Parts: sequence; C-alpha cells; structure tokens
Amino acid sequence: MLGYQSMMEELINKNLRLASCCIIICIFIVIQPTCSQEGFVSIQCCADSKFTDPKNNITWIPDNKWFPDNRQCEDTTTSLRNGTTYTHARFFGTKYGTIWCYDLPTKKGHNYLIRGTFPFEDVKTSSINTSFDVLVGVTPIWRVKSSHETEVEGVAKATNDYINFCLLTKEGNPYVSKIELRPLDFDYGEASSVLKLVHRVDVGNTGGEIRFPQDIYDRIWKPDSDLKKNGNSTSLKNSSVSVPKDIKALAPIQVLQTAKTHSDRLEFWHNYDSGYNNYTINLYFLELDDSVQNGQRLFDIYINDVKRQQIDIMSTGLNYKSISINFTANKFLNLTLKKTFNGYQFGPICNAYEVFQVLPLLQATDQQDANGGSVIVVTGVFACLICFYKKRKRTERKIHTMTKNAIYAMPNSKDDINLKEISIQSFTLEQMESATQNYKTLIGEGGFGSVYRGTLKGQEIAVKVRSANSTQGTREFNNELTLLSAIQHENLVPLLGYCCENEQQILVYPFMSNGSLQDRLYGEASKRRALDWPTRLSIALGSARGLSYLHTFSVRSVIHRDVKSSNILLDDSMCAKVADFGFSKYAPQEGDSNPSLEVRGTAGYLDPEYYSTQHFSAMSDVFSYGVVLLEIITGREPLNIHRPRNEWSLVEWAKPYIRSSRIEEIVDPNIKGGYHIEALWRVVEVALACTEPISTYRPSMIDIVRELEDALIIETNASEYMKSLDSFGGSNRFSIERPIVNIPLSLPTPTPSETKINLRLNVADDE
Repeated sequence: MLGYQSMMEELINKNLRLASCCIIICIFIVIQPTCSQEGFVSIQCCADSKFTDPKNNITWIPDNKWFPDNRQCEDTTTSLRNGTTYTHARFFGTKYGTIWCYDLPTKKGHNYLIRGTFPFEDVKTSSINTSFDVLVGVTPIWRVKSSHETEVEGVAKATNDYINFCLLTKEGNPYVSKIELRPLDFDYGEASSVLKLVHRVDVGNTGGEIRFPQDIYDRIWKPDSDLKKNGNSTSLKNSSVSVPKDIKALAPIQVLQTAKTHSDRLEFWHNYDSGYNNYTINLYFLELDDSVQNGQRLFDIYINDVKRQQIDIMSTGLNYKSISINFTANKFLNLTLKKTFNGYQFGPICNAYEVFQVLPLLQATDQQDANGGSVIVVTGVFACLICFYKKRKRTERKIHTMTKNAIYAMPNSKDDINLKEISIQSFTLEQMESATQNYKTLIGEGGFGSVYRGTLKGQEIAVKVRSANSTQGTREFNNELTLLSAIQHENLVPLLGYCCENEQQILVYPFMSNGSLQDRLYGEASKRRALDWPTRLSIALGSARGLSYLHTFSVRSVIHRDVKSSNILLDDSMCAKVADFGFSKYAPQEGDSNPSLEVRGTAGYLDPEYYSTQHFSAMSDVFSYGVVLLEIITGREPLNIHRPRNEWSLVEWAKPYIRSSRIEEIVDPNIKGGYHIEALWRVVEVALACTEPISTYRPSMIDIVRELEDALIIETNASEYMKSLDSFGGSNRFSIERPIVNIPLSLPTPTPSETKINLRLNVADDE
C-alpha cells in the first residue's frame, strides 16, 4: 500500500512538472512577440486607451500625448489592406495651423522604419481635393491626395533622440489613422538620405500580406498577385536558409519560401510619377531546388533594358543571396531577370524585392553641430585624391611628404583639364599632434570629424580631423583645399595648411576666438553673447562681402551652398568670415555634362526653388543669406518646431510683420532702442527681397553689399549725431510708417539691363 502511494505521489509530481513546463512554454509563446517589440512605437490615433491587436500581438497606444483634443477625431470602420483594423482617424483643421508633428522617441545614429496610414474613404471631414505632404523630420517623402487609402513608409537614420513625423497642409484638412516606428539594426542606405518605400513584393505569394511577427522588423510584404509579370509560382515550405552571419537584412523565411521561376526570363513592371528620380532596389534570392548546384542557375539582371549584374545564387556554396542596385528611372521600372546564353539547365528565380526612392536628407538646425569657436565642421566621406598622390608602400609609421608648399587640387570642371599647383603649407602628422598636445582640447564635432584647438608657431589654430567613420570627407577635403588655396578674402576663413599622412586627413585654420554668429545670437548659454545693432550690421556686411567675392570670382563663380549663421565665424576683432566650403561648387554653366542634382544645405535656410528643381545658382546662396539677416534682426533660429506652429519657420513668421510695418514686434529684445529705424528698415527690406520664393526677384550679392553699406553709413552717422543730442537730452531714435508692397508674381522676367533689383519695396508711389 505504501509502495502504491509512493508511486502515485511520484506520478503526480511528474504531471505537475510537465504541466509547469507546458505553462512556461505557453507563456513564452505568448510573450515572445511582445518582447520582440522592443523599440516599437505603434500609435492608433484617437484611441481611448492602450490595446493589443490579437492578429499580430502588436501593442498600440493612443495619441493623446501629442494631441489631447479628441474633437479632432472621427470614427471609421474599414479594415486596412495590411490586415489590421482601425476605428478612428484624426483630422487637423487648417484654422489651427498648417503643420502637425508627432515626435517619436529614437536613439541617435540608429536606423528606423516610419509608417503612416491615411484612410480617406471613411474620413468624411476631408474633401475630395484634400492634399498634404508627409515629412520625416523636415524631409518631404510623399504627398497624400484624397482619392484612396494611402500607406506611406520611409527609412531614415535618427540624428537626434527623436524623429518627427509631420503632416504639412497643401489643401483641405490633413488626416491620419496610424503611425508606426520600427527600429532596424542594419543600414538600408546612406545616412545622408531618406528612403521612401515604393514597393515591397513577396514574389510568388498568392495569399495575404506578411508582417510582424514573421518579420521581426515589421516590414509589410505584399503578394505579387496585382503585378504585371510572367513566370510560374513555386514554393517549398521546408526550405532552410544558409546565410553569412553578418547579414541582418534578411527577408523572413515565409517570404523566401515562395518565388517566381521561368525557363528563360522573368519580368516585373511598375509605373512611377513623371520626372527622373533616384532609386535603389533590394533583391532577395533563395534557391528552392536542392538539386541545383553552383553554376547551374545563372541569370542576368536588367533594369529598364540595361544589364546591371549577373547572379549565381549558389556561387558561394550558400543557397541565399541578396543584392542592392542603385538606378535612375523616369515614369516606369522594368525589372527583367534573363537566363544567360550558356545552355545551363535552370532559368531565373526571384523570391522578393524592395524598391525605394532615394531622397536627400534635410537637416534641421542642430545646436550640437555648432563648433566651439573655430570652424564649423561638415559632413564627411572616405579617402582623398591628395592622399592618393602621397600614398606609398611603407613599413614604418613616418612617410615622405610631398613637395613643401605644394598640393594638387582636384579638377572642378571640364575646363580644369590639368592638375594645378597651389602654394600652401603642408604639415606632418607629428607637427599636428604636437600643436594640439595629442588632440587635447576638443572644440567642435560634426560629420567630417572633430575640431581641436592648438598652437602652431605661436599662432592659435583650429585643427579639423577627418573621422574614420566619415562617409563624404574626401570630396569636402578636396573642396576646402581647392577653393581656399585659390581664393583669399578678408571675409573668408583662410586655410593655413593641411596634413595627409598615414591615411589621415587634417585641415588647419586660424582659431576664431569669438565663435560663430549662431553661437552669439542663440547658441549654448556658455557661448551666447549680446551683440549690439552696429556690430550685427557690421557682421552682416562682412559676410555679404565674402559671398559677393565668391559669386564674382574671376575664374568662375563659386556657389557656397550652405550659407547659415553657424558658418559665419568671428575673429578676435569681430570681423565676419564665411566658413565651410565642403559643399561649394562652381556655378553651373552651359556645356556642363554632369550638372549636380544633389540638394545640399540646411533646413530653414534652403532655397525652395533650389529644392524643387535641384538646380543651384547664386540665388540659392542669396535666399540662405536672407534667412541669416532675419536671424540677425530677430535673434531667432531659422527653424524651431518647439515654438507655436505659426512660428516654426522664421521666414514665414517674420514676413507678415514686415509687410504690415510692425517690425518692432519681431526685433530682438537685446537691441531694442539701440538702432536707427532707417538703417534697420534697409536691412529688413534686403532680407525680404532675398527670401522671395522666385529667384528672379532676388537681388545679387553685389546689390546687397551696396544696400548694407548704406545702412551702416546711416547707422554710424546717426550714432555720432546721437552723441551730440544726448548732451541736450534729445534722441533721434524714432518710428516711421513704411507700407510694404508685395511683389506681384505675374511680373515678367527682368531683362539683363534690369538685373539690379530694386530693394525699395515700399516706395511712396505704391501708396
């Protein structure tokens, strides 16, 4: 009896242990998808509370943290195409503003997928003509038009501890139902770009969409049933995937287990918007036939009838391969996979592909990017042409440098056929390490690298050192060397020398003890210093003279392409010097074979015409300089989304005040009562003319210099006159009425004889 009881107790204990294991396994199965959601942000607009979608275990939160007013909400009932449902949408009335943003938490330097869903059919508040732009940060990635449900997705690298997802009104009332943020632990593209998803296709899948938890990054893979294509579908559910350990951007196994095959060729067609755009396509291949060996399935990839690459999936002994190809397309994509003419048995196969449009990343002003008083650093790249000429096989650290006082500049146009010798100082790496005490004092950081303070031959210097992680440094290194070695002006930062040794790239400038104009106006508290109006006017004039010199350079006009207050440096006598020529280029001219379509600049300063056409000119610099003038007048940054919505853009905020003659309301409080109103108005009018949306109506830098010289004369003479009046208790600081007249957009384009633009927008005859 005791034996039977003991046996029963043991059996019960085994059952309990088994039940416990089952419970633990079940709990693990349930919580695994939730645990893998680390970093996910899933927003259901206007939801009453947090909830979990039973279809995929994604947890959603309401958006009342961003917009607590639920009077902007509207109920919906339709199921989304991606298999989830939504019950609400938030719409934004234009009477409350024109741009709305959700700041999504990120980790700086990490990559993220950002997705928004816009269900038009059930948003009755929106009219048929509604349209609005979707922005990632300040980069527009899509224009939503109210004709059907839209799902917008972009991939970007976080440049801060948050990414803004914004809606910018064009017409009608914008709306949004869902916003999703997904961290990616791999690079989809360059850090200087935003990728807009155009297609993500699960080839051979005739069923439903695949997303999380099958795809741990929650990419949504759509079946190819709607595509124009040829070929036969094939699938193999038990296929295993052999991939190198360093590959993270793997498509999920459920996607790879289906494919299209054909004995000769596979074709896929897509229609795009008009106009040439840059794209990247990611292709995923998994060999589903275990009998296929190396060299037996060999095919070529064509994009719009141009052969781009040959594929042999099994060439490395693994059955998986993925590739990325960059291309430019106009209106359509014809992706063709064609069997090579070699008599091999198997034709092409394709399991999945993604197509992204590559958009230039626009950077908002970031205080952390400002330098420490020497030179503003720029975005960088890898090796340099100069280093190529200096590179030699060597067995010890020190190498022989090039001829003293000579470097060779990279050609900047087809006219510069031969390398030209330029007189400039060449320093050794040992000299740089000694001058900076082994890079002891860091004064600034940026995309190119770090900036250190040092002393060389009794002179204080700023040493800009390219980082090993820099991705564009060579071009900018060459630009600085080429331009600053050939151009000298008292209002341009001079280049003292360079070092290119042991694959290290270093540029040497004089140290600017008073930092940048941005530092002084609204930078970090430790760098901020009050600037009186005469000093601001002098800085404005000096920087204008520097830019005017560039634009009228005798060899060929030079466009700066990144004019901003952080690139205007101040020496010990407060003389303004334009800095940072990493993005500078010669002005395009007739006959150039490769005009740049790369948009460069900083959000808040960027010429809207340059951004829309992607063609830069001297007028692009003029627009940016006009924004700098507004900074000088108001003491405000050009773009600040933490202010009220109508004050985000400095240009758009200031213009109504100027046109209604209420400039006293926007003037920096630090200079109120310290300026002559006529001098101030002259500067205000210049700023207004510079920031005209149409470049034809903007003045040249030569005209700007003349106007600012007049303003400085008025201010200086008024100051002298003030001294005499002050002794009698008088003052000539007064306010006058100056009506501002808008320039009609229908004005004809000026003829060459009319190129001097009239900066007097308030002439008496207009009243």
